[in-house]
Amino acid sequence: MSSREAYLYEPLGSQPRPKSRWRELMCSPTRWTAVLIIVVLSLSSIALLTLQTTWQWPWKSSSVVPKIFPTTDDISIPHGAEGPAPYPPAPQDAKQLGQTVYHPFVAPLPAQAIADTRVRPIRAQLELSDACLDRWVSSGQWTDPCTRAMVSEAKIDLVYVWVNGSDILHQAARKTLLAELKYRTKDARFREHDELRYSLRAARAATKMWPNSTWHVITADVPNPHVALESREADEEEVDILESLADSISEDDDQEAEEPEPEPENRLGLVPQWLDIECAIHGDETQPPIRLQHDTQLFRLTGSPGTKLTAKDSSEWLERILPSFNSHAIESQLPQLDPELVSENIVALNDDQFMLLPMPPAAFHTTLYGPVLRTDPGLLVGGDATGKADGGGEWRSLGWSDHLLNQRFGSRKRPYMQHNARSLSLPLMHEAALAFGEYFARTPLSQFRGSHKVPEEFEVNTIFLTGHFMVERHREALLYSWVVLKWDGYVEGMWRDLGGKDGETTIKFDDAAERTTRDDVELNLLMAGVVPPKVEDDHEQGDTTYTWTSMDGYSPRFNSLLPSVSLPRSCLERQSDSWSLFRHLLLEDPACGDQVISALIHKQRSGLGAFLPAATASSSDGDDDPETNPDPLTLPLVLTSNPPALPSNPRRFAVRLIQRYAHVLGDSPTLFVGLHSATDTQRNLRMADTTPATALFCMNDDMSNNAATLRAADKILKTWFEGRWPEKLRCEV
Repeated sequence: MSSREAYLYEPLGSQPRPKSRWRELMCSPTRWTAVLIIVVLSLSSIALLTLQTTWQWPWKSSSVVPKIFPTTDDISIPHGAEGPAPYPPAPQDAKQLGQTVYHPFVAPLPAQAIADTRVRPIRAQLELSDACLDRWVSSGQWTDPCTRAMVSEAKIDLVYVWVNGSDILHQAARKTLLAELKYRTKDARFREHDELRYSLRAARAATKMWPNSTWHVITADVPNPHVALESREADEEEVDILESLADSISEDDDQEAEEPEPEPENRLGLVPQWLDIECAIHGDETQPPIRLQHDTQLFRLTGSPGTKLTAKDSSEWLERILPSFNSHAIESQLPQLDPELVSENIVALNDDQFMLLPMPPAAFHTTLYGPVLRTDPGLLVGGDATGKADGGGEWRSLGWSDHLLNQRFGSRKRPYMQHNARSLSLPLMHEAALAFGEYFARTPLSQFRGSHKVPEEFEVNTIFLTGHFMVERHREALLYSWVVLKWDGYVEGMWRDLGGKDGETTIKFDDAAERTTRDDVELNLLMAGVVPPKVEDDHEQGDTTYTWTSMDGYSPRFNSLLPSVSLPRSCLERQSDSWSLFRHLLLEDPACGDQVISALIHKQRSGLGAFLPAATASSSDGDDDPETNPDPLTLPLVLTSNPPALPSNPRRFAVRLIQRYAHVLGDSPTLFVGLHSATDTQRNLRMADTTPATALFCMNDDMSNNAATLRAADKILKTWFEGRWPEKLRCEV
């Protein structure tokens, strides 16, 4: 079985469980007796379960994805829980009306729920030669030695986060936890309108030109009620036998006590009822594979950089955070997606987000320019450590995330990431989760949005934090390359490099730098063999403009070059060594750092060559051979007082460091609407229809719990969905 098929039912990152101590067991006749009795009991239970399964489940089970249809007779539903919602309907060929398909799986053990702390490379960049990358980063031109065949269209996976809050088991678990926490949340956050079906249909139409894509749907999960019932029955029948076995083991047979390994938990993953998941895992020429993963499988404990975590730490953490009904918590675990199963380029979506028009991969990612972030420069987020903002929405998590970024990279307000399809780099998300490990681990302490209100333990906003982490690490790479690697803190050299003259105290540029970067985008992509994101007819294809690329350095305006520069010499004279000056420009006086970057951008019309140290001759003893003496992928995750060791080849390290964090700020016609009533729903959908250039669309359920309103809105939505995307997915049932 391939690893991708195993992905359907095995916990990601699973490892074989430790083997039992057979030698000790074979030497103990008493233990042999105990084992034989337990085996007999187990075989009897299996036989009974087999008979029960044959009688209850007329659908044939799959060896890849068994189907489970728990009946409501086996489930204890808290008072007031609603019955199954009309969305999604049961498969048409199902004979058991009112029954639901689930995906059974085994939750990871605590030892498996610890994050991998290794910083990951970006594989597409590793395939580029040092000579090509040097040419590209230094000049901003894709010319020799870079060739057309060196890169291809980015491989991008879609990652959906979905929950059917109308599922009866999910309702039961949710209501139970709300009662325990004495907390209230909006039902709209969990309401199901069958959006996922049509968002996937929309994605199929919009991404037909994307190569080798896979769609991943992260779904909620619940305890398996059948397993719980069987466990209770087994306890009643076997407790006396097991107690007598324990008494019969003599003290001479006792070995040194070991901490028992926890038993893995059996859970049920929610499944879109209209999707044949056995069929969907196999893609074809018309549709990528669709693979499921469940919330509980995703959680991995992170800590402060350098902290060694144990299975005990993980076990205690899992006890505090699960079950989780918090989308911020689920998103905080996206960095832990298995890189062997998920592309390093992803587009993250909620089920209420739709791609209305075809869009090329370059609208989201390219190897040359990096992920395309869609921000709102008119909506700036300031750091807030108080936690006083609304925790039920986004603003508490946004303010807290900006505060964390301020502590690491310097204080500033940062633009909001648009709430729509979002481009993300999985290796850089993982790096951000390691850098802020303790804060990512604290996010799921809020089992519902905003439910955990302890200072310093607020939720991070993963999309906002990881996106701006990439932007800030690029700025950090530029300053490190210039201050430490190029000039080693030599003030006179830096001053002259910036354009300063002897006797002057300030460098001034009265106009913005003359750069060709934006004009070069289309030609560079065509030279690399990549379809540009700009289109001729924005009614037929979604249009994307690169409003800013990291090839122009960094701008505190976030979408344009600074109109002028005024840089005092004192910015460079406040520290005695290069690492301290670098830290000063990065963190302590970021305005000075911004002016330095903007002044250097004036030195050339394209590229970042002004930031790079001079090339050095290769060492005859091989000390700078990347194969035998590789440099680290990144600067330290934590900004320490003491500098790290210098790289063996400073220019090569600087080039690859800068390109690692390459990114774009882009703009596409986008529409975000809130649905407050049936009439409001009709009006907003009409707006989407009358703006044919809209490429990305999000509808947010803000409706009350009025049953008549919800029925009317569902009818309107269903009609609109079917009118837009009438063709079923290949594996719809």
